Amino acid sequence: MTTNTNVAVPAHIAARITARKAAGTTSAIMSSVLSGSDAFPYPRISIKAGRFRLIEDGVETPVGINLSVVIVGANPRVSKVFYAAAYDGNADGVRPSCLSYDGIKPDASVDNPISPSCSTCPHNVLGSKITPSGAKSKLCADQRHLAVVPAADPNKVYSLVIPVSAMANLREYFKELQNFGANPEEVVTELGFDDKVSFPKVTFARKGFAPEAALARLDALAASDEVKEVVRAIPLKSAGPALAAPAATPALAAPAPAVDDAYAGEAEAAISVPPAKSAGKPKSEPVKATSALEAKLDSLFAE
Repeated sequence: MTTNTNVAVPAHIAARITARKAAGTTSAIMSSVLSGSDAFPYPRISIKAGRFRLIEDGVETPVGINLSVVIVGANPRVSKVFYAAAYDGNADGVRPSCLSYDGIKPDASVDNPISPSCSTCPHNVLGSKITPSGAKSKLCADQRHLAVVPAADPNKVYSLVIPVSAMANLREYFKELQNFGANPEEVVTELGFDDKVSFPKVTFARKGFAPEAALARLDALAASDEVKEVVRAIPLKSAGPALAAPAATPALAAPAPAVDDAYAGEAEAAISVPPAKSAGKPKSEPVKATSALEAKLDSLFAE
């Protein structure tokens, strides 16, 4: 089936289209079909199979084993996720049996929570799961929700979920930044994978500093509601343009994550947490080919 795009649009319809574009709004009817009623309205980064992949509107753009980003947000709480079924690397979009974005109580989207409180949940107890190596773990895994601006696509904020296996690495990296007084949004962070383990364990390294011209925008993003939505610190609502130009605000350091080191090194599969319902979708440009995007690092996030 083909669609004729050379259609003469009446003036009254053209005016409505122009108004919607200016406001950054979309049709609820169209969104419910194209995105799904519970679709997360922001692009995300997958770490499946030890490769970084930019995912937007169901389109996946492989990046490789390294990805340069600026971290502009982190959920101040450790989130939790539980799958009753065994992990299947070939299954996509599997919804967890229970999840919590604040680590205190199950999310409202969970139909049958295991427990009304994370503190009393039997799956949130160290030792509720024993790994193949004999180490104590938890059936309900910890994870950290980040918001990043990739150098490979610097015009959008992406969601990045860090599984428990890499949370200690993230904490140590933030401590390193803190030691010389830098905030995460002031530096270019190179994401990679630990080649000494057989599962996708993310590593973090400082690659350079954000240029002066980018700092006001990065500071504004770090304080924005958009970033708070991406890291699931506040409920999702209708999102505006991905990188609007709000007034600059003081830089905010993403909080250092807390994690139980007794199981921080466990091999946990990369997971994508299905989101709560959203009324809108951020206005953004499609993900471009990686080779064409690398040049943006030099102009926007160069040392």
